[in-house]
Amino acid sequence: MKTRLPIVNALAAAVLLTAALAPTALRAGPAHPTLLEVNGVVDMLGFRGGMLADPGATVAAFAAAPARGRFAAIDKQMSEAGSGAAGWRLLLGTAVFTAAGLNQPRTLVVFYNPWVDTAVFTLWQARSDRWRIIDIDWAPGDLVRQAAAEVDPRPLWLRGEAYRPETLAEAVATTVKAIETRFADQKQIAAWRDTLGIEDSRGHDTYIAPILAMRLYETQMRLKALAVPTSGEDPRLALLRVSVAGLIETVTTEGFAKPLAEAGDTTAPMRQALAMINPKTMNGLSPVAFVAGEGQATVFFASIATADYTLSARFAESAAGYALQQLEFIPYAATYQLAVGQGPETGQQ
Repeated sequence: MKTRLPIVNALAAAVLLTAALAPTALRAGPAHPTLLEVNGVVDMLGFRGGMLADPGATVAAFAAAPARGRFAAIDKQMSEAGSGAAGWRLLLGTAVFTAAGLNQPRTLVVFYNPWVDTAVFTLWQARSDRWRIIDIDWAPGDLVRQAAAEVDPRPLWLRGEAYRPETLAEAVATTVKAIETRFADQKQIAAWRDTLGIEDSRGHDTYIAPILAMRLYETQMRLKALAVPTSGEDPRLALLRVSVAGLIETVTTEGFAKPLAEAGDTTAPMRQALAMINPKTMNGLSPVAFVAGEGQATVFFASIATADYTLSARFAESAAGYALQQLEFIPYAATYQLAVGQGPETGQQ
C-alpha cells in the first residue's frame, strides 16, 4: 500500500520547479547579503568541514580561547560514551544549520542533527581577519523547541507510530523554526544559554550532556551494524546490506530510473522529482539511519559533502532479500520553506 506523505509530496512538486538541485545551506537569508554575512557563512562552512577531517586543528583555527574549554568538555563527553573524535563527524556531517544575527558583530550559528535530535550552538564574533567561535555547547532538541521541556531519550523523528520520512521532515522544520523564532534578536542571541536553560554548565554536563553523548554513540553503533559484517549477526542485516549497497551504486552512477522501476509504492510526484535529479548530486551518499519492522526496513541516506537532503528507501523483506518498495527525497531547505509557508503553492496528491 502506498504511504501518503503530505509534506514530502508537496516537496516533490516544489522540486519540479528547479531543474538543478544546487547545494544550499538551510538558512533563511536576505536576497542581497552583506560582505560580513558572506564571510560569516564561508567561515562557518569551513568550520564544519574542518571538524569532519581534523577536529583538533579546526578548534585551534576557529575557536577563541574562551570557547576551547567547552570544546574540550564536549570532546570528553563524547569519548566517555564511546564516540571519540568520530562523534563530530556524524554530529556535524549530517546536520543542517541556521544562523541568527549574521549582519551583527556577534552571530549565533546552530547545527541541528535530526538523527540524534541534538543541536550544537556556536556563538561567533567578527574580528579583523575572520569570524571566531567564542562559545559553544550542545543541547537536546526538546530544549531547543520549548523552554523547560522534559528531555525524551528518543530523537523526535522516532517518537510515535507515524511514517518515518514524514516525522523526519517535521522534526527538521519544527526545530529550525523554533531556533529562528526564539533567537530572533540580538538580546536573545546574547542570552542564548539562558533561553535554552543551560546557563548552569556544571548541571548541564552532569545531567543532559551524557544523554546526548550516549544517543550519538548508539546512532553510530546502529550504522556500524548495518555497514560492517560481524560474526553471529542477524542474517537479515547481511541481506539488507546488499540491497543498500546496490541502491547507492545505482543512484550515484546511473540515477533513479532503475530504482524507480522497482519502487512501486513511490508516489507520482515523487517519481517525477527523483527522475530529474542528476546522479552527481548524490556524491558521497551513505546510510545515516535505519529502522526495521516486521517484514520491512527503511534506510535513510545523506551525503556529508552537502548535508542538504536525505533520501529514504523502504525495503520489503523476502526469502531472497530486501526488495525496494518506496523512495522519498527530502531537501531540507524546501522542507522548511514549505512548512513555514514560504514555498510555492503546491497541491497534495
